[in-house]
Amino acid sequence: MTTTEMPQVTAEEPAAQTARSRWNWPVALLVLLAAVPVVSMIVEVLRSPRLNFLDYWSVLGLASTPSGQYHLGGLFVLYNGHPVVIAGTLFWLDAKFFGGSNPALGLLVVVLSLVVVAAMASMLPRRLSAVKRAGLVAGFAFLMFSPGNMENFGEGMSGTHWLSGLAPAIVAIALAHRGRTVLALVVAVIACLGHGAAFPVWAALALIAWLRGDRPWKVVTPIVVAVLGGAVAYWTLPSSGSIPLPTFALDRLLAVVSGTLGMLWSTQIPDQAMLAGALSLIVLVVGIALVVRSRTLRPELRGPADEPVDNAGWTGLSVHILLAAIMIGISRAGLGDTVGESGRYAVISGIAACSVVAMVVLLWRKLAVLPAVVIAVTAGLVTFTMGSEQATNVRNQYPDQTVLAIAAQLDATKSMTGLRMNTSILPVVKGLGAYPFTKDFSLDCGGIELGSKLDVSQAPVLPGGPGHGRSGGYVESGPVVGDAVLGGWAMIDNKGPDCVLVVDDQHNVVGGGAVGIRRGDVAAAMHSSTFETGWHAVAAPQATNPQVVVIAAGKPYRLPVAPKQ
Repeated sequence: MTTTEMPQVTAEEPAAQTARSRWNWPVALLVLLAAVPVVSMIVEVLRSPRLNFLDYWSVLGLASTPSGQYHLGGLFVLYNGHPVVIAGTLFWLDAKFFGGSNPALGLLVVVLSLVVVAAMASMLPRRLSAVKRAGLVAGFAFLMFSPGNMENFGEGMSGTHWLSGLAPAIVAIALAHRGRTVLALVVAVIACLGHGAAFPVWAALALIAWLRGDRPWKVVTPIVVAVLGGAVAYWTLPSSGSIPLPTFALDRLLAVVSGTLGMLWSTQIPDQAMLAGALSLIVLVVGIALVVRSRTLRPELRGPADEPVDNAGWTGLSVHILLAAIMIGISRAGLGDTVGESGRYAVISGIAACSVVAMVVLLWRKLAVLPAVVIAVTAGLVTFTMGSEQATNVRNQYPDQTVLAIAAQLDATKSMTGLRMNTSILPVVKGLGAYPFTKDFSLDCGGIELGSKLDVSQAPVLPGGPGHGRSGGYVESGPVVGDAVLGGWAMIDNKGPDCVLVVDDQHNVVGGGAVGIRRGDVAAAMHSSTFETGWHAVAAPQATNPQVVVIAAGKPYRLPVAPKQ
């Protein structure tokens, strides 16, 4: 009698041939689940302001001549301690071919984040079942595309700069994990032209080669390149906007490092972020130590879990991300203990979280498929949910970009400076024809634009303050003057206004701004369920006797200035 032995699925990993499981419904569902945060973030990017943010303008100035021509030589500097060769080039290309579009850079960040997820997925060993790998990828997607990382997507210049270094660095690590050292070295050089957070890639490449048992030159070369390259950069590259190093204090360093690693878990409670980051740090250090220990054991003494080759890439990535967090701690600790919880560091926190989840699953060999998937997906979903508050903080900054675009159009330099745009960049932006100096610039006010005529002499004045039924409004920022950021609220028939304008005494439209800003205090005072009643605006510097006007259902309403308290 002949019997056929059926393969058994135990708590341990399935055999190699079982790991190559065919496409099945759990894998399909997990792939669809992984797409959810990606699609969600694409929608968020498309909703972001058209005008770029903050450092975009300074770096664009380095990448351009005063007339807007590309100037590669200007990018060979350390901007706030970071290289900007790749980011500056991308910013210039964005200004030249996409009109200086913030959403265009945001979509680039989405692509680069997908590259990071794909590179990490490629390092998952084939001994893992397809379901387990799909579960890890779903977790990676929720961590990388978390709302807590909104600053790097909604403010595309930030994510572009970070990932122009980190994305190629992680690709280099994935290549080294596969033994493709020469190509990994080339990609690592590119990474180091993108951002300072890519610098630890050399330590990662050397460690990966050692864990794999590669030839000695593969271990030594990354170290030599790092030393020589660092020395050349230090002695030859000028610095622009560098932040001075703080006086060393171990407690402050650990606070910033932990806050950076745990940023995604809390942006409102510092101690919670530091605790999560400290736990991540411990898990990664233990994981690194276990893999390094397995490499030092003689092959005959290694157990089933001692597979340094399988874990080499993830160990290198863990070292890289820990060193990057330490670099941030050393360079930024002087700004405060909680600086590590700034939204721009969320990408470091996300990659660190991916490393934690992967190292736990890889080193816990007896972890069954279902618990592994639950751990990975739960970590991603919980982190994604906790990022909502940070996402709201970023969205709240969007209206001021609308005001800034109008201020640039009006040459309102004081307002531009207050809204953190370098006024010296205006000739470059005009030379490139980038937004807001494009033909499609608009106040989004039913065809009324800057320079239009609008007679509001007969327009009703909204009653000031609460207690006046369903309508009211105020200019709360003081007297209406040119080249100043104005602010207040307006409600017409229990609804917020459609747009806001500034009109001078000759009926010329000399300014405008953004509406739809949430004002919970107004809703409470007016006993209304309408929250989007706030507005911000700016007027031309030389505007004569300007007044603020809101438009609702095609009708203008004038706003009184709130009395001094």
